[in-house]
Amino acid sequence: MSLGVHRLVAAYRLLWTALSGLVGVLGFVAGVFLVPARGMLPLLFVAAFIGVAVASTAWSHTAETTISARLGRSAVLAVAVISAIVAFAGNVVLLGAAAPGLAVVLGVTSPAAIRWCGRRLGHIPGRHHGSLTTAELCRQWQDSYKILRDATTAAARLRIVEARQLYLDELERRDPVGLKAWLGQNASAAGDPSRYLARDGKDAPPADG
Repeated sequence: MSLGVHRLVAAYRLLWTALSGLVGVLGFVAGVFLVPARGMLPLLFVAAFIGVAVASTAWSHTAETTISARLGRSAVLAVAVISAIVAFAGNVVLLGAAAPGLAVVLGVTSPAAIRWCGRRLGHIPGRHHGSLTTAELCRQWQDSYKILRDATTAAARLRIVEARQLYLDELERRDPVGLKAWLGQNASAAGDPSRYLARDGKDAPPADG
């Protein structure tokens, strides 16, 4: 049952990404071709200013040390901000007063916003799973199933399911091929994916079973 919930979460993320991508592309095209130049120039100026500000913030906080890596990250962020503002202007042309509402809806229903709200409400633990070894993540995945089975309230079950989704997300980030292979073997919600996953330097050899 738990894996079914995880698949529903993954389907929701895919649906949200597809919908927001469609809205963004249509808005960007409309912004480029339908917004008058005299109206677009001030928007581009504001977008460039915001893009530079965002890029400067990323420059000061990024862990990358090479100039080329920082420049690349800054350029991507600046282009993303400019594209978002152009797309918003295009959606205003297409949808009128409904465009801001659509932007708000997409924002508050985004996976990132839902995770943030979950952490603020205490439903998702704030521990950084990146500090755990792959073997430790697999053990927590198995232990969390037992905790989920014994949970007595809906809030507790929601918190545990969301934590398990974070475990899967981190395992997928580390070894997407191995996790897919495990899921393809009719993996159970209490199963141990460790034997399918590449081990990091801190991991002991995974146990059989």
